[in-house]
Order: sequence, then structure tokens, then C-alpha cells
Amino acid sequence: MPSFFTVLKDYLPNKAVLDQRPPFDDDLSQPLFHKGNEIGCITLHGIGGTPANVRVVADALIAKGYTVISPMIPGHGETVRAQNASTGAQWLDGIRAAYQRLKDEGCTQVYALGLSLGGILCGLLAEEEHLDGLALICTPIRMKRYLRIARALSLIIPVVGYPESRGGKPAWGDNLYAQMYGGFSTRKLVDLGRLARKLKKNLDKIDCPTLLISAAQDDKVDPASIEIFCTGAVNAPSVDLSEFDHSPHGCTYGPERKQVAARCVEFVSALVDNPARTSV
Repeated sequence: MPSFFTVLKDYLPNKAVLDQRPPFDDDLSQPLFHKGNEIGCITLHGIGGTPANVRVVADALIAKGYTVISPMIPGHGETVRAQNASTGAQWLDGIRAAYQRLKDEGCTQVYALGLSLGGILCGLLAEEEHLDGLALICTPIRMKRYLRIARALSLIIPVVGYPESRGGKPAWGDNLYAQMYGGFSTRKLVDLGRLARKLKKNLDKIDCPTLLISAAQDDKVDPASIEIFCTGAVNAPSVDLSEFDHSPHGCTYGPERKQVAARCVEFVSALVDNPARTSV
């Protein structure tokens, strides 16, 4: 596990990233809506990211004929300053709006699949609304210790720059699925932590089959997150676990992204084909 000071050597304070809009590829990084059949799926990216981060999953679900919405979390897709001005309440309203869009489009089943913060928001949606299936992908119900320290020090170190973005290069290099900011507002870890605690407190309200995807190379999610979910989500009819050995935290845009997407499609399609599993 990396220590806070080890990480700080690479992720140096850098307020210069606040107003830099990365050269996003708008074909992938912008919100996506695809009208398919009556099966609706939400795919949601993580903090500091864009819909490009879950595009492989969205495309795989579209290929099955489903209606798919991949929204931008409010405050994202522009600058770190814009992200910093957004709130956890706005993030949650964003996924509520995506859910309502699917219902308005006539979807009779709704599945929510989220990466990292996106998973927390999908889980909170499942606590408010009955979903037919929920996939939490590398979801930090508990963050690694160094991120908890960074959250505590956010007033002192409010913004850090990613080492990959130095020299004017985009943080994602040649991998367009990894499009994100060139830095990060540590203050937003406070919002993320607050939402994670809210999710943890009401896990017993989740009443749908759930898939938990973890990555062996994840340096952001405390492995205890899985145990916390399994212990608390007592009303979920089933909880499936899948781990990807060669993936980092961003497993939906990492080297095993196609396998991760295939696992998500397998999870959803099995429930669609066996609707009795989703009944409550």
C-alpha cells in the first residue's frame, strides 16, 4: 500500500491545473444516450473522469440492443475548477436524472453500472429506487489510507497534478478511454467520503442482484469495501464477485477493459433472461 508521502512525490501540489481544459476527444468524452429496447442501463464514470472511462462498457451493452445512458457527472468534463465548484448533492441529482430519463423512454427494467465514484452514486440510486441489477466497479466504500490522509489535508493541499500530464501532455497518453483531468481537487474527496458513508449506512435498502468488480492492482480502494458491502447489503438477493488480476483502479479503461465489459454484459443479460431473479 503506498504511503501518503510516497504518493506526494509524484502527485505534487499544482494549482496551475485548475483552469486547464484537457484536449478531450468529444466523440468519446461527452455524455452518451442510445435508444434501444425496453432494457435501460446507466453507465457512470468516476471522480475527475469522463464518460470515455466507461465507454467500452456502454458500447458492449448497446451491442446487446439495450437503451444506454452514460451521463457526465455534474462539474466534470471541463476544468478542475468547475469540478471543485460542484457538490455531492449535484452529483447525486445527476444520476437521478439519468434514471428518470430511462423511465421516461419507456424502459421497464433499469440497471446501473458505475466505476469508482460512479459506483457510489449507482449504489445510492439503488437505495432510493428499485433497480433490476447493480454493478459496483472498483467502488471505494472505503478509500485507501493515503487518500483518507489527502482528504484530511485538503485545505493545505487543495489541488494536485498527475505526473502523466507534465510537459503539456494529456494524462491519458494514447488511451482515449482514459480521458480525464490533468490534476485533481483533493477537496472533492470530502464529498466522495460523505457519499460513501451515506451508502454504507443504508446498504440494507439495496434489493437487487449486485455485481462487485475489483482490480488486483487497485491503489485507491480499500479491499475491505467488498466485505462492508456483503455484510451490509442483507436484502440483495445475490452478490457476485469478479476480480481482474492485471487491472488498475480504472479497470474499465485498463488492459482488461474488454473482459470487464464482457463481465458486465454477462451480468445484465443473465438477469434480463431470468427476470425472476430481479423480483422483490
